Amino acid sequence: MFSLADPRYSNPILSELQIKPEDQIISIRENANADSNFIITHLIKQFLYEKHKLCLVTFHSNVAHYQSVGKKLGYDLLSAKKNNEVIIIDPINAMVEDVGKESGYLREDKDSLLKSLYLDIKKHLNTLLGNGDHQANLIIDDLSHLVDLGVDVCQMINFTTYCLNLTNNDKISVVLNNHVGNKIDEIVSNNLQYIANVHIEVSALKTGASLDVTGSFTVEKDSRKRVFHYKAYDRGIKTFHPGESIYHLYK
Repeated sequence: MFSLADPRYSNPILSELQIKPEDQIISIRENANADSNFIITHLIKQFLYEKHKLCLVTFHSNVAHYQSVGKKLGYDLLSAKKNNEVIIIDPINAMVEDVGKESGYLREDKDSLLKSLYLDIKKHLNTLLGNGDHQANLIIDDLSHLVDLGVDVCQMINFTTYCLNLTNNDKISVVLNNHVGNKIDEIVSNNLQYIANVHIEVSALKTGASLDVTGSFTVEKDSRKRVFHYKAYDRGIKTFHPGESIYHLYK
């Protein structure tokens, strides 16, 4: 029996994603001209509803963005952070603060940068887990910005492997978002898709921009692939199967 207040059933996105506790590795592929951020913000909503702890590594958007979207979706990220339910790592902002320093994320040696980031992630997850009997989720949004910083394909694969190995602890799950814009992104995304329990792919419409449909997303799990169209509004998302857009938007 489920409650209408449970977003895992009542929310259009979460009810289609059907993320379960055993789904420890979730990969998200953001194709060209698409925006997968709505998947991330909805997963945060589910994790906080489930009373999970969260470590959010944000390269793509600032904390104010997540807070603003979260408010529209019914959760308060900064309040959760204040209550020690969420830890946020903002490497780009940290790099700005590290200018002139010999430590931190602003390093020429990319192996050292990735090692520092991984150790921070691991430390924060251990802090979040503590001695309690609860789950902790790691979200990285998004990996492609590491390529922008000069990280090569081997370093990317090594870093993602270390992050994925965190799931050896069955209390930890990992969500890795990756925008695909070059060959390195493609290789990383394909590797993540192969190992993920759930693979989500967000794309722009092949037919071009539409007033009725924002884009499409697919959910691949247990060798089953489901396809959805979606329409983004200021305060939420509507989902529907291909061919049903007019009916669902105007009913």
